[in-house]
Amino acid sequence: MSLLLTIAVIGLALGLLFLVWKLRKIARKLGQTRKEMAKLNNEFQTALKNLEEKQWVAYRQSEIYAQLLNELSFTKAIPPTRSWAASPDLLMTLVAEVKARKPKLIVELGSGLSTLMMGKSLSADSATKIISFDHSAEFAQVTRNVLEQHSITGVEIRVAPLEQYDAERTWYSRKAFTDISQIDLLVIDGPPGSKDPKARTGALLELASKLSPKAVVIIDDANREGEHAMAESFAKAMPGHTLRFLPHEKGTAVISPS
Repeated sequence: MSLLLTIAVIGLALGLLFLVWKLRKIARKLGQTRKEMAKLNNEFQTALKNLEEKQWVAYRQSEIYAQLLNELSFTKAIPPTRSWAASPDLLMTLVAEVKARKPKLIVELGSGLSTLMMGKSLSADSATKIISFDHSAEFAQVTRNVLEQHSITGVEIRVAPLEQYDAERTWYSRKAFTDISQIDLLVIDGPPGSKDPKARTGALLELASKLSPKAVVIIDDANREGEHAMAESFAKAMPGHTLRFLPHEKGTAVISPS
């Protein structure tokens, strides 16, 4: 009888041990599940926040875009904004600068929608000259066609192929800039710089000495490291000027007289 009792007790103990092991295993799984659920919740909250921010940016850009259309009284279709093209907030800044300062010479690196907006902001009797440089002959012609459709004159589109500027960077062909001087407004949105932080730094080396004393420099994509650093270098090379970083969709740096 005692042997049977002993066996029963041992069996019960083993059963309890197995039950404890099973419960601990379940607890570990529940703990892991809670961690995974918390991680998923954090990821969801982050994605939701990013979505809300993107919706706000899109709404704000649409507001500015509507203001631009009203400000410039477009009667014909215009190319799309954002993505690789200029965003409405940058375009509005360019239009405001052109109208307020009435620069005699505007030099733009990277032609496109911004060229159209600046050209459209000029009055019929304006003496302002816009020279826009593009590394692509095809895209330069697209810009010319758009300007012609909108009956905009006083704008020259120059094709300047990319070439080795020095040991550290490629940039537009220097030959295209030999007759440039006394730039009142310099707009830097080219050449393409998403993969090379030094892609646009040739502008500082080649054009800083060609700026007029009261020149304004506007740099797109200033949220990127390369453009941000270039803006700071430009500001150091322009005594009596102040650098501002505007909270635009892609970031805009404005260097203007103090």
